[in-house]
Amino acid sequence: MKARLIASVGVLVVVLAVLFLREPGPGASARPAEEAAPRRSPPRARATDPDLPWPARDPFRYADEHRQGAAPAPPPTATAPPPVPVASADPLRLIGLVRKGGTVKAAVSMWGETMVMGVGEEARGYKVLSIDDEGGVRLRGPDGSELTLPPSSF
Repeated sequence: MKARLIASVGVLVVVLAVLFLREPGPGASARPAEEAAPRRSPPRARATDPDLPWPARDPFRYADEHRQGAAPAPPPTATAPPPVPVASADPLRLIGLVRKGGTVKAAVSMWGETMVMGVGEEARGYKVLSIDDEGGVRLRGPDGSELTLPPSSF
């Protein structure tokens, strides 16, 4: 008896749900489409600023689209050139030593560019004569003079 009551209530709920959730048929009185949508006033024309060549706050207009009769926008002002890096007092600097596979190479900064060189190798006219952990790196310059880069910086 209790099961029948629950089943009949369930069927009644389904029938009511179908009746309330279905769309009205062709014979049913439905509101016309124009009444279904809320009425909106036509969009207002946006106010333009006389100083701007385009309407204010219009994200869909390109900046280069100008109004008819408006003066062209002034060209952009030149920006300052980027700062020039200050040259070091010493254009050659020992950055560090690189050890790999039993060989030692020197990482030398030459005018801001890092070169990794072993004994006997040459870059920018400077040849590595010797590499020592405690004595630094000895180089021969393009003019034949020898200089030593101390290891104190690494």
